[in-house]
Amino acid sequence: MEELKVGTSFEKKFFVNKEDTALALGSGGEAVLATPRLVAWMENTAFEGVEASQPDTSTTVGTLIELKHLAASPVGVEIRIKATLVSIEKRALNFDIDAWDSVEKIGEAIHQRFIVDKARFNEKVAKKLETNL
Repeated sequence: MEELKVGTSFEKKFFVNKEDTALALGSGGEAVLATPRLVAWMENTAFEGVEASQPDTSTTVGTLIELKHLAASPVGVEIRIKATLVSIEKRALNFDIDAWDSVEKIGEAIHQRFIVDKARFNEKVAKKLETNL
């Protein structure tokens, strides 16, 4: 298990497919990378980056993302995402995240994830199902 350190960066690459577009996801009318997919990719990069540092009994959950989607990216291009851990406040992990396509920077975000105990988290979620029955 690795120790989390402020300043550590995590990078991932994704390719824009038809199912990743605003048109396919219903968030817009054009066949370009959808903002909701960009959010998911950004969160995934931060999540996977820190997951190796967590014991088997813990994980992280996203609690905040503030995104600027700066430019459109067509189907077929590669997207590179870099999540940098900028601070650790008890169980809160704070990230700056940037995304680029092959031409330009397409997005920037601040993102927060919380370290949670898996068992307690899942118990709370299960209780919501009980109250809905």
